[in-house]
Amino acid sequence: MKEFGRKAGFTLIEILAVILIVGILATILIVNLGEASDATNVQMTRTWLTQLEGAINNYENEFGDYPPSSFTVEQGVPNDGMNTGVEALVCALWSDGWEAGGVLESEELGNSDGDSAPQTVSDLGRQLFEFLDKWDNPIAYFHRRDYESEERYYQTYAPESGEEVLSAPVPFKDPDTGRYFRHNKFQLISAGPDGTFGTEDDVTSFERK
Repeated sequence: MKEFGRKAGFTLIEILAVILIVGILATILIVNLGEASDATNVQMTRTWLTQLEGAINNYENEFGDYPPSSFTVEQGVPNDGMNTGVEALVCALWSDGWEAGGVLESEELGNSDGDSAPQTVSDLGRQLFEFLDKWDNPIAYFHRRDYESEERYYQTYAPESGEEVLSAPVPFKDPDTGRYFRHNKFQLISAGPDGTFGTEDDVTSFERK
């Protein structure tokens, strides 16, 4: 009687093993791509902050002081609201026809929290715009006068989940001297890849220890 050999094919265990291996490799690939994307966005944000610094320095050369990170009583905007520092910065740069000295475009602005002032506060109208980082979150701005201000909250969004985040950026100090970095100027801070201020991945244009 003729015997027939076992028909070639995959067993269920072999198929499951292949699926498991493919899943592990896909996870590793996704994680690596995410890390590479974050690294690129960090560098792009740092470059963007340097560009903003140039406009702020030009403002100081023109008007004798850096743009304020607080609103005046006449502007009618409370300084304990969301995203105050950067919104005051945008209003200063786009007022009285200065238009950021011609080195920045208004198309680069966003209004992540969708707020507005009770009256016209800049050449852009009533809207309170912000400069955004490469994760589309508002950048925090502190004039040196406001380094010691009470906590100011910024509304951001977690890049991965899209969930709203409320956090308070704090100007950075040199751990060796106890003095603020750029103690006689200003600081620009991005919440970084996690979208939360005050964590290790915050991005600045200056080196921190």
